[in-house]
Amino acid sequence: MAAHAEDVEPGPLDSLLAAVREAPVPAWDRRRHYWGGPERTLAYVLVLDTINFSFWGSPTPGGYWRLAEGLRDAFLAGDDLADPHRLARVGVAELARWTGELTLMEERAGALRELGQAAVELGGLAGLVRDGAAATAAALADRLSSYADFAAYRGRRVPILKRAQIVPADLHGAGVVEFSDLDALTCFADYKLPQVLRKFGALRYSDRLARRVDDWRELAPGEAAEVEIRAATVVAVERLREALEAAGRRLGSFEVDWILWGLSQELHPVRPYHRTRTIFY
Repeated sequence: MAAHAEDVEPGPLDSLLAAVREAPVPAWDRRRHYWGGPERTLAYVLVLDTINFSFWGSPTPGGYWRLAEGLRDAFLAGDDLADPHRLARVGVAELARWTGELTLMEERAGALRELGQAAVELGGLAGLVRDGAAATAAALADRLSSYADFAAYRGRRVPILKRAQIVPADLHGAGVVEFSDLDALTCFADYKLPQVLRKFGALRYSDRLARRVDDWRELAPGEAAEVEIRAATVVAVERLREALEAAGRRLGSFEVDWILWGLSQELHPVRPYHRTRTIFY
């Protein structure tokens, strides 16, 4: 669908390739994330990634790391968030004690309840993890509505699956599950990656879309321009991965994503990222 986009087009990769060619792949941060053995760490990752979305504009600052550290502290304090029955009863007030006041708190609590109920039916949170990375992402998207990140574009169903794919990548990063098919994962199309790609010219917006993004005007979830940004992000990261491989460095798309996300935290000045209020990223 990227070839038919009206508001987003690919640009040259030279500048971006130079910026990331020697950049290390960030390691899973065991200080800022929870780590307490494979079973509980698996539960932590599933809880974390189930509510890992929409941080911009939150009353509590800190974004993703505020969430990761808040849940880490809850796990360390003995709050049994690994218990599916507990998750299936989570309310907004209880969630806010762990995470602070974020956007879409009702949706976050609902996603955790859905996760807990599915895990109850499957005999535990580990029941949501399959033998492969791709199968795990597919199972999450099929079983849980909060992971069913599909867009409609010109009559086509477009699977983007940002959070469903990030679960197996994070389980791998945390060292608790080994997958043999991690290369099947794409990048995790959110709002920070396209900001980086645009900064280095790897993505170009039409004048009308650039004005909307730069003026901080929200894009509706699922509108054509928003879907084009996310789909073009996946294609751009694949192009970058191929360019890195041609230059002698073989990485998975998820590893390229991690490099770009880390880079996004350091770019100044940079144009705004697109704003879409959604549970999918």
